[in-house]
Amino acid sequence: MAVSAERISVYSLADLKNTTDDALPVYLNSLKFTQSHTLTDVRLALGYSAFLLCAATFYWDYTYGFDSTKLYTTIAVAIYTLLNTVLTFWIWGVEKTTVYVGTLPSTGEKITVQSRTEKHKPVYRLTVTTTGRDGQRVRKMVDKAFSNWFDVRGHFCAKPFQQILASGVEVLGRVDPKNVVREERVFEKEQEVDGRTMDDKWASLLAESAGGEVAAETSATPGKSAKRRNKKA
Repeated sequence: MAVSAERISVYSLADLKNTTDDALPVYLNSLKFTQSHTLTDVRLALGYSAFLLCAATFYWDYTYGFDSTKLYTTIAVAIYTLLNTVLTFWIWGVEKTTVYVGTLPSTGEKITVQSRTEKHKPVYRLTVTTTGRDGQRVRKMVDKAFSNWFDVRGHFCAKPFQQILASGVEVLGRVDPKNVVREERVFEKEQEVDGRTMDDKWASLLAESAGGEVAAETSATPGKSAKRRNKKA
């Protein structure tokens, strides 16, 4: 099993997520996906533009004085505000939590991967959206604990991470069949036999096993006893 030499703190949720986010493009690009950097390029362009505008404003003011450049400074401040507004919208409204966008040249399928975590919960939540050439979208959710691919010392283990992705996302399973865990595929087929999930089956079994006890407890409640006494009276 491939284990990274770099160690992180297993108690840092940010380190766990960032390390996993960095591993995603490495794995997907190894499967011949062509990564799109449009989202990152636009964000960098907006950020660098705002920085260059600040640098130019400082140069004008330092060279020519404030009185001579106050009109340009006013315009620069307005443009800077606009750039930062657009940048904020781009990060929170367009990029959102997207960590990867790529296309599979052989089929033309586009894949978009978004990741997130919840506070104090060491669970990696992925939303993988696959768009076919016909524009049809398929969305798949993958929620797994970080402990599935990090050892107790904080080393990232690539193999189990790749197996989870290949087993959970259809397009990745087709491209990388050697990492598909067969047991999980059988388990999924068994879940679909009667249209119920394993959680539903367990709930039914527990309800059936507890039925007698529940009935006994119900008959022994004060309300029931009082009603019986009233009827006899």
